[in-house]
Amino acid sequence: MSDAERRSGGNRIAEANRQHFNTRQHVFREGEVGDSAFIVVDGTVAIYRLTEEGEQVLATLAKGAMFGEMALIDDDVRMASAKAVDGSAELLVVSRAMFQKKMDGLDPFTRGLIKILADNVRNAQK
Repeated sequence: MSDAERRSGGNRIAEANRQHFNTRQHVFREGEVGDSAFIVVDGTVAIYRLTEEGEQVLATLAKGAMFGEMALIDDDVRMASAKAVDGSAELLVVSRAMFQKKMDGLDPFTRGLIKILADNVRNAQK
């Protein structure tokens, strides 16, 4: 089992679909409605925002990293854009339904704490 599988729920992650993205191909764009999260299986993904100066890279993610989950936690739009960089990227796609199933398995305190943390991250980005 890979690190990504261990951190994301073990055998249930096998239900996730794999998707291939070519260099500079967008996974999603800032402001879009989010219906899935992603785990990097292979390659590199840049998370960035567009500013007056151009693309401001917030993070560069490699194998095992998860991203895009914020939109699933708080049902808000994407905070930033994501695209494959430095070659292609192979991603596991975690659907809203799969993510919600994992959240439903948590106790109410933990679910509430996760939502508060997501709100804090969003507010810090404004």
